[in-house]
This record gives sequence, C-alpha cells and structure tokens, in this order.
Amino acid sequence: MDHYRNHNSIRGPGDPLYKYLRTAIAEALCIRFLVAFITESGARLIAKPLREVADRGVPISILTGTYLCNTEPYALEYLLEQVGPALDLRVYAETGRSFHPKAYFFDLPNDSEVFISSANLSWTALTTGVEWSYRLQKSLAPHDYQQFDEEYQRLLANYSRLVTQEFLREYWQEWKAKNRS
Repeated sequence: MDHYRNHNSIRGPGDPLYKYLRTAIAEALCIRFLVAFITESGARLIAKPLREVADRGVPISILTGTYLCNTEPYALEYLLEQVGPALDLRVYAETGRSFHPKAYFFDLPNDSEVFISSANLSWTALTTGVEWSYRLQKSLAPHDYQQFDEEYQRLLANYSRLVTQEFLREYWQEWKAKNRS
C-alpha cells in the first residue's frame, strides 16, 4: 500500500496500471473512466471489482468511444450485465472528431485522483502491455485535477449517448459489418 500511495509514475509491464486501479476501486466513493475503447478482455478483468463496489452503492460512470468499432459490443453488454444498475455506461457521440483519451478518476475518502494513461480498457493494456500512466492527486495539484474533471463532466454532459439495448442493437450491426472486411 505504501508503494501505491508514493508512486505516481507507472510504467508497465513491470508495474502494471491494473494493480493501482484495483486498489483505487476498492477504496473509491465515486469512479469515472474515460477510455477510447473497451475490449471484452478488459471488461472481464474490471467487471468483478467494479461490481463489488457497485454493490455497496458506489456510483460508476464510463465514457468510451466507438470510432472504427474498436470497442467490442460484447464488452459493453458484459459490463452492463455484470456491474449492474450503478453503472452509467456511455459512448462518445460527437461525429467527425478524434476521441482517444484514457483517464481513470477516483474520489477517495481523503482525496481524489486521476490516472492519465496510454492504457485503454483491455487486459493487455492494463496488465502486460508497455503502457505509461501518471497519477495526479487533487490534493497536490488541485487546479490540474479540476481541469481534467471539468472536461470529463463536459464531455459526459454534451457529447455522450447512453448505452441502451437500442444502441447495442445498432452498434452490433455496425461492428459486424466493419469486422467482416
């Protein structure tokens, strides 16, 4: 735990982001993820720890992208099924603009933090990939933290679409058509 709290530069694969996320998830009062894409492997990796905190009432929101159909539709279905109604799962809905952020926000009992990362929500990226991440703590850099948090809230409020069954039906068709070629 001391290593976790005193270590802000995370450089996988020898120091994977996943172990930091697991610790933060377990302590979190609120969780927000902003990731360009989600794979089935990432959904399977993160669903159980998210469900554990969701069961105790922790709100969770995830904003992801569908550009080039990199997000796997089954990953979205799996997260909705496994995490449950505490999960606010959305996709970035502005067309014609690149969407490639990766950030993991946690409101904790004594602070808030965000991991700004190169890692999307996939098993490889979070565990064995060469990915770099940096933890920014609100208590140490309040203005920087606030800027990231406000931008996340702006994207969620103005450029997101809720993942519903209707959305999933549409996206499955788009994803299958893209992956046939």
